[in-house]
Amino acid sequence: MARGREQESDGSPSAKDKIAVPANKVGKIIGRRGAMIRELQDKSGATIDVTDEQDDGKTVIRLSGALEDIEKAKALLARIYQDEPRSPQKSADGEAMEEFEIPEDKCGLVIGSRGSKIREIQSDTGVSVNVGSRDTAQYGMIKVTLKGDKAGVPTRRKSFWI
Repeated sequence: MARGREQESDGSPSAKDKIAVPANKVGKIIGRRGAMIRELQDKSGATIDVTDEQDDGKTVIRLSGALEDIEKAKALLARIYQDEPRSPQKSADGEAMEEFEIPEDKCGLVIGSRGSKIREIQSDTGVSVNVGSRDTAQYGMIKVTLKGDKAGVPTRRKSFWI
């Protein structure tokens, strides 16, 4: 969309940009009591301002800060507003497989004390749970893979809404 460049008072480069996101995703971007948008600003370093402006039925979000911070903010925002529920994929052995991402800081809740939560899910459902390692995290998100029978995989994803 639109881009502009200025300089901060300390001489470092500053940029402005804006993106348009589906109006039905704005609540998810802002989060409960603004928690998600604050987290996005902290992780990216950019200032994120959700406006009342509309562009082709989409809400305009203004971004400002260093150019690299704005690019990071765009990537983080895209992960949120493009995260449509995916239908489970078939793995090679005929089982269903689904991948999704969770915030890195919520990993401990998913894994549980010494893996207790994962073991509980696996024993209750027969669905295999694989949580990626923190060193593979991208933009603060970690990939979770579920594999198992066709009935169990789609319903087990609900266990991870943190």
